[in-house]
Amino acid sequence: FGFAGGITNWLAVKMLFDRVPLLYGSGVIPNRFREIRATIKGLIMTHFFDEEYLRRFFDEHGSQLTGGVSLEQELTALLASDQADEAIEAELELLKQGPMGMMVKMAGNDMLKVIIKQFMGGLVTRIAPVAEARLRDKAIDVPALRVQVDRLLEVKLEELTPEIVKGMMERVMREHLGWLIVWGNVFGAAIGLLSRTIAVHWNIGGVP
Repeated sequence: FGFAGGITNWLAVKMLFDRVPLLYGSGVIPNRFREIRATIKGLIMTHFFDEEYLRRFFDEHGSQLTGGVSLEQELTALLASDQADEAIEAELELLKQGPMGMMVKMAGNDMLKVIIKQFMGGLVTRIAPVAEARLRDKAIDVPALRVQVDRLLEVKLEELTPEIVKGMMERVMREHLGWLIVWGNVFGAAIGLLSRTIAVHWNIGGVP
């Protein structure tokens, strides 16, 4: 029982990352890397470079961009907020209804939120200074800025290959999902022991 429980969970983890012969749907992460990239881009553009948010930020801080007010700091704080968690959670719930639904359900929302926020944090760190530098040189044009950010995001995300996406998610997820295998063995062994104890008990009692 313990072995069977561990193998089942190990296979679930493996199916996320590797193609398993004769198992439909295996290797879902590398197979869906384009959708993963599009999802990350959509989250960043919608919730971190939203036109209304940018207008508000520059209305409040536009004249202070050279004086220490950092768009990067603002966006990093936003990424760590409950608002960002809710946005990512909502996006993951939508993904469950589509082709990547199996991956989301197998990995779990909590784990995917960690991965998405880490990756988005890296992109925000690289994009925000570029946006600020351009804004210092001319009048603020938020729609044009969003177009520039969109193009920059497209370039950065194009650098992601299926192997990079797989490795990025695998490093974080295996660390946590590996415990599924351990607990699968523990609970499987416990169930096996309990079943054996019950069987012995009934045999002692003379019940077939």
